Amino acid sequence: MARFIKQKFDNATLDSLADFICGDETTKYPQYRSSSYLTRFFNNVGINASHDGSTRKWWVLEMLKQMNDRNLDDLEKVVLRLVDIREYKADMTKLEMATKSMNNILFMENMKIEFSGKDPFIVFVKESKKPIIDNVNNTLPTEEEFLKKDFESNDIAKLGLDSVIELVLKERIKESRQCIAHKAPLASIFMAGSTLEGLLLGIASKYPKEFNQANSSPKDKIGKIKAFQDWTLENFINTANETGFLGLDVKKFSHALRDFRNYVHPFEQAVSGFAPDEHTAKICLQVLNSAISDLIKAVQSRNI
Repeated sequence: MARFIKQKFDNATLDSLADFICGDETTKYPQYRSSSYLTRFFNNVGINASHDGSTRKWWVLEMLKQMNDRNLDDLEKVVLRLVDIREYKADMTKLEMATKSMNNILFMENMKIEFSGKDPFIVFVKESKKPIIDNVNNTLPTEEEFLKKDFESNDIAKLGLDSVIELVLKERIKESRQCIAHKAPLASIFMAGSTLEGLLLGIASKYPKEFNQANSSPKDKIGKIKAFQDWTLENFINTANETGFLGLDVKKFSHALRDFRNYVHPFEQAVSGFAPDEHTAKICLQVLNSAISDLIKAVQSRNI
């Protein structure tokens, strides 16, 4: 029996936990875990598993789903290991980051992490006298507020990108809107995601110094900045935010679009059970519109 977790987690909680375990190269999670690191992480928890070379996120998510269905005790061990000081070699800054991130995730299950000495444990929110989330930024818009923003005056010609690329991107934006009108939300999401990546690649290529010198720019194993063609959409979003090309609200919603866009792979969509509707597609298109607006403002400010 699980020590504390006694009922299954929601799929959204599992998805967030998978992101946490995989980590990223930004400041959202304290540790990036490569394929071999993922194997070592689960082995440290006492789970006999070896990453099979597939997409890290979907492999981890499948592992979590199996625990959720068959062994909640293992699932709890994973959660607690992610906020264990030993996982971060006594780095208190990383532990603090990990705890805040975990509490944001466990909030969906009415739980949070507390400590007895160095040892983490889980409590129900109603049993805790402390707030579950500290320093919440209340300035970010809600989903409804975000959808109400008007970006009709956007014109990507103002970005000054290569004329051939500009034409292709304009056609993709047009097609993404047409997909919604013709009840094809999944196609609209894929088109919006690829267009956003194209726009950010174009901006990065125009301002390479700013993107390459950012703390969040991705590096290879020897610490060298990767070539732009090797950047992921996640890399572009985080670095564009750090350099001031994208606002915090756009960064937040852009990551949601990035996650949805990843379901272009049928197997990953089947595993996740993702079935987007028109509302989801409209949010994703609004993310693209908002990103274009931010990029235009950033480019214009640099041209003054």
